[in-house]
Amino acid sequence: MAKLFSPLTVIGESSSSGSGTLARTRNAIRRNKWRLRPLKRLVLPLRNSKRQAIALLRTVTPGLEAAPAIERSTSSYIDHSSSHSAIEVFSAEKVQSLPHPLQSRNGQQVADSSMPAQVFELNRIDFWGRYGGCVVTADHKLLGDLSPEVWGVENHAIFSRLRLPALEYLAGRTGIAVTPEAVGNYYHWVLDLLPRLSLIKKNGDDFDSFARILINGSRARYETESLTALGVPPEKILYVDEHRRFRLESATIPSMDQASQIVAPWKVRALRGLRDSLPNRRSSPRRLYISRRNAAVRRILNEDRLTPLLEKAGFTSVELESRSWAEQVQMFAGAEVVLAPHGAALANIVFCRPQTLIAEINTRAGYRDFYLRLAATASLRYRVLEAEPRAATNGSTIRAVENEDMIVDEYSLDRFLGEL
Repeated sequence: MAKLFSPLTVIGESSSSGSGTLARTRNAIRRNKWRLRPLKRLVLPLRNSKRQAIALLRTVTPGLEAAPAIERSTSSYIDHSSSHSAIEVFSAEKVQSLPHPLQSRNGQQVADSSMPAQVFELNRIDFWGRYGGCVVTADHKLLGDLSPEVWGVENHAIFSRLRLPALEYLAGRTGIAVTPEAVGNYYHWVLDLLPRLSLIKKNGDDFDSFARILINGSRARYETESLTALGVPPEKILYVDEHRRFRLESATIPSMDQASQIVAPWKVRALRGLRDSLPNRRSSPRRLYISRRNAAVRRILNEDRLTPLLEKAGFTSVELESRSWAEQVQMFAGAEVVLAPHGAALANIVFCRPQTLIAEINTRAGYRDFYLRLAATASLRYRVLEAEPRAATNGSTIRAVENEDMIVDEYSLDRFLGEL
């Protein structure tokens, strides 16, 4: 058999991403910033020291507010409260895994369960817009599962800040779709934030009952276009970040499943429903090759030499930066085969029809199974075309290895194409 070939690249922008001094400078920074990743291990010790100092300061300084107590489960908290409620919109569902393309498990497949999707109706809460949001109840409880933190809830930034942004009062009902990693990250925008918005819509009469919807994002083209497609009234959108904190009269917040190892089936159904609501304007290529020619990382360095092979096999090469969000959705919906280097563009395979073949180009050292898991839930066929990294990766950080440019063996590609 031929070797078959954190989703981070922002796509969908109409600017000339590979041209100009600014673009070259930006891409050069992105190509090398992963090599500085080890410096992040200094963040937690520094935050711990600051947290301990602030905790001591609170004990000796009159008038300073105490740190909130941690309540890990919003559902458990609501069970003991009469002023809040929880609605289970979708129950847990089993998903059969696909065989790992680079690891031998004797063909054994396992089933895992998604987390239930819930919508929480909370009254009189404080909401801080940092990262994926931070929720503190009126009785001073930090709701851990609605206050995500990469270092764990015990190390949440709220405990290492002496002062938070001033509170702004918002009356009426507020929908909150602030989601971890959604800012400038197409994968998390599509597979996490948009499905959570669909839960808000489902429980809010098409957003009519909400005074506003809180969102974190970069206002990229794909964001505005997908929000419009979902029917979010633009006048109700309020973008927030770590500089905004609110006291909310009433809040509707969907649950998060960032700890899950699978993509929940309800998300795939919601996104495919959104796909089907878009107008079908024109036919699209059946065989797609997604180029990263203008990307900062994970480019195919010998792409020009591969182009004749791809064209002979009937593939159309596409650079998604110049396409609208609806065009991208339509292209993936109409594809029978998608061949692409690892990158955020592959989040669009959620819009593919069942049994579409997804062939991901990646190196063995840099492989991560994001799209294997998505393919399993979305009932797609999946293979990996193994490439070689541009440079030796011994001693590199995980993120640096993930983001190396790649070289694809022409013979392996030719054999793969011949098997289609």
